[in-house]
Amino acid sequence: MTISAQDVEVAESDSISSADDSLDEDIESISMDSASVKSYTTLSLPIDSLSDSLVVAVYRSGWDSARVNPYRFPIDSIRDSFVVDCRGFYPPNINVVTSECGERWGRFHAGTDMRLTIGDTIRAAFDGKVRVTRSNASKKKGYGYFVMIQHANGLETLYAHLSKVLVKNNQNVKAGEPIGLGGNTGRSTGPHLHFEFRFLGNPINTRNLLEITADTMYMKADTYTITKKGSFKEFYAFLHSPAKYHKVRSGDCLGKIARRYHTTVKQLCRLNHIKPTTTLRIGRKLRVR
Repeated sequence: MTISAQDVEVAESDSISSADDSLDEDIESISMDSASVKSYTTLSLPIDSLSDSLVVAVYRSGWDSARVNPYRFPIDSIRDSFVVDCRGFYPPNINVVTSECGERWGRFHAGTDMRLTIGDTIRAAFDGKVRVTRSNASKKKGYGYFVMIQHANGLETLYAHLSKVLVKNNQNVKAGEPIGLGGNTGRSTGPHLHFEFRFLGNPINTRNLLEITADTMYMKADTYTITKKGSFKEFYAFLHSPAKYHKVRSGDCLGKIARRYHTTVKQLCRLNHIKPTTTLRIGRKLRVR
């Protein structure tokens, strides 16, 4: 049985969240002033369990062309039963890996970085529908120019630091189709592709699914089963790590610090016994977790 996500709705709650809209290099929110773009997705999954139908429902309700993660779906609520069809994969770029998924400099690096030459063609990993693009924001912040695609197998992929975006929101794409050109935009120290897999907004280490060398990139198997302990191990550990502190720098404010560490201003105030109006002095250490 197959369900297309056009008649299923799920209620969103502001109290449910597992990841901010801004993981990895993208420490600022990318929510736009204009209304979120709603659309029926191309998601069409074989329904073998309540978990599968819930995935469709969440993706349908969260279709949004303004935010990387509109779903706010906690890892602890994901069932260990969703099987991803990995067939039809096409390497977005093949080159030397320069950085892996995991905690980095107090932030969570949600994908794998691969070296490239500016202008190299970046291709869609699977058939899917473009959900988010950004090519009109600051070239010095966050992901820079990027593309995010939702796929019928339940995954979403993100391609960041592009020099040019070649697709538009809500556009259907095929695996291997050019979607952008490699670049060095955003928070980047050199030309590279930042590539992510996400499930219900939560990042999965690309190494869980892919074999990657300087010369090859391919799926380890035809299917991949989502599990809380295995699929999100690095991100879960980051979210539940022991106390951490942030040294205030020029330009910092409580809101910016909260977004960087995936927390709230209210929580920062509670941990540091301060008020939202407290002046932050450069050099002060704030507990963020």
